[in-house]
Amino acid sequence: MDTLQLYDGLPKTRQLRQVLTALSNGELAIIPTDTNYAAVCSLSSKKGINNLYALQTGRHEKKITILCADLKDISLYANVSNPAYRLMKNLLPGPYTFILSASRLVPKMVLTKRRTVGVRIPNHPACLTLTADLGTALLAVSVKDFLNPGKDSVFSLENAFQNKVGYLFDAGSVDSESSTIIDLTEIVYEVVRQGKGKI
Repeated sequence: MDTLQLYDGLPKTRQLRQVLTALSNGELAIIPTDTNYAAVCSLSSKKGINNLYALQTGRHEKKITILCADLKDISLYANVSNPAYRLMKNLLPGPYTFILSASRLVPKMVLTKRRTVGVRIPNHPACLTLTADLGTALLAVSVKDFLNPGKDSVFSLENAFQNKVGYLFDAGSVDSESSTIIDLTEIVYEVVRQGKGKI
């Protein structure tokens, strides 16, 4: 694993290109978000998706989230109604996960039984830049549950994922509060989990 120091939320340009190439080739990276660290892969890489599932020892054992660069990207991977669009436009980017019906662009191996997906636009340059420059969304899973409580330091991440992840973005300690989850699959939205994002 290569640990990369961040400057204004991102590694140096040459290192960023290396990470983008690695993600395209099916490798994993751990990056900070506006809530906590997440392990990510390219949504367009079957190898990367399999590696992400292997990391969490089982398909759908933990909720997988799609990280997007903007609302246009979300509309590629999910079916978005006008009310849902207006709500997301007011809240994003930010610490929110929205549950939506998946579009046909979402790989079948990622879908839940309900054929829904969780989508996010975290307010962090690492997430926004990687998804924009990669040209596809990222698939992500929070890594905080893989670590012992209170052991979410970069050193702990390095120890836990040394031989499983190609790159780690070192942002120091980040906010460990989870995102707020909002289900938008029905006409009236439902707050499934109240987290950092306020409604």
